[in-house]
Amino acid sequence: MTLDSLSVPVRAHEASQLADLIFQFAEGRAVDDALRRMLASRAASLAFEGMTVYWGSLAADPVAKSTYFVAVDGKVPVLLQIAHATAPGSALFPHSQLVGRMRTPRGVEIVVNASPFAPADAERIRTYAEQLDRGVQPGAQGVDTLFIAAAANADTAFSQFRAVQRKYGLSVAAWTGAVEEGLWGAIRYGWREGFALRGASRTRIDASAMSEEALDERIDLLRKLHGRTHDIDVRFDAPGVFTKAEELGAKMERLRTAGRAVQVVEVEIGLRADAPYPVTLAEMTGWPEEILSSVQWKAAGKPLAELRQRVEALQQAARQYGAVIGITGYGTLTEEALEAIGAGASRRLWFELGEGLGPDRIVELVASLRG
Repeated sequence: MTLDSLSVPVRAHEASQLADLIFQFAEGRAVDDALRRMLASRAASLAFEGMTVYWGSLAADPVAKSTYFVAVDGKVPVLLQIAHATAPGSALFPHSQLVGRMRTPRGVEIVVNASPFAPADAERIRTYAEQLDRGVQPGAQGVDTLFIAAAANADTAFSQFRAVQRKYGLSVAAWTGAVEEGLWGAIRYGWREGFALRGASRTRIDASAMSEEALDERIDLLRKLHGRTHDIDVRFDAPGVFTKAEELGAKMERLRTAGRAVQVVEVEIGLRADAPYPVTLAEMTGWPEEILSSVQWKAAGKPLAELRQRVEALQQAARQYGAVIGITGYGTLTEEALEAIGAGASRRLWFELGEGLGPDRIVELVASLRG
């Protein structure tokens, strides 16, 4: 994206008001979350009409004094560089567009520049995450938590992750899409709690068609490349093949004996993108006899009760070896099915958003999976 065809991406007078607020309260202070929250609260009275400010992104230039950066949505998403007119120029984002040289309502002479800052602006996103504020980068979070993994629409996903954090005090953030898009969402919403990111902090291995030797070699290579803090997720079963707890346990035991740890084991439990999970035995025509028998004799004819029991058994098999199970959910999932899955997994789970399940439902999903 370029800004060349635009006169200005944001209104000059609103940029001046924004700068006035920042310089009034940020000068001489560390830019931390307390300051960002305070500025966001004070900015509410300004009621910007031409732009949306993402206060979580506010950061100070580590070298250039009196220079600040903040992501905004104006005519397009941009990263504003706001500096005293006398401040040395920042070298972090070259070729930015001048919004204006102006005086703030308090009489401070400032210069405001804008750089494109959308998900496709990979180089600028990496510059922010690597040189301006490394706190937004992903990182391993262990397995004693609930992850909700989104692959698209990072703006909505990280907005929802932040809402979950505020409502429940939980960090459920996980991202499986393009690395830069995930970082972009984390930057805009000030997500500095760490988040699981496939392709950076973790790798998924589909071992359903691999030999044991090939899987071992792949794990060893990842450990050599990334170290022991890199998370590894494994899927043993091909799509449509139900995962059995005893078989899962045997495979995990073999890996542990060989000194190879994994963090998430993706399992197949019978969820479908084109139909809700059955709630009666009559809806389970064609299901494996072993599961039908378990529904009838162990779960008193209740498929959701059997689902909870089966998920619990799978989770226990994984937990013995320091891992949690991973499940891909779909838009067809009912609240009752989600509650059964969450209860069976003891609310420790890698839950990936599949077909028909958008990131706008993350808060809702967490509520159901927590029970």
